[in-house]
Amino acid sequence: MKILVVEDDSDTREILSEMLQMHGHAIVTACEAQQALAAMRQQADIELLITDISLPGMSGIELARAANAAHPAIAILICSGYGEQQFETLPFAVTWIQKPLEMDVFLQVIERFSGVQL
Repeated sequence: MKILVVEDDSDTREILSEMLQMHGHAIVTACEAQQALAAMRQQADIELLITDISLPGMSGIELARAANAAHPAIAILICSGYGEQQFETLPFAVTWIQKPLEMDVFLQVIERFSGVQL
């Protein structure tokens, strides 16, 4: 599965990317929302967007809205320490996972998206 990881913390972005690559996924990374939107325009085969909520400039919620508008079939996973109540108003489905991430839980969520046991 081709996954776009959007995280402004370089260490977290690198760890998530490496772990997902080790499990056979193709990874594209971005450190902020505008870079992520550009990647989605250039690579229409991205199947899953994983984003932090707190990003410089545009928030992860705004990124999710823009991604869904441009690519309605893309799956969206939001990683946040803020709680999931803010996602309940989105007019499309998102999956939310609590930060700090527990890697076994994170991989289980990715497994549900990909249909491949990790």
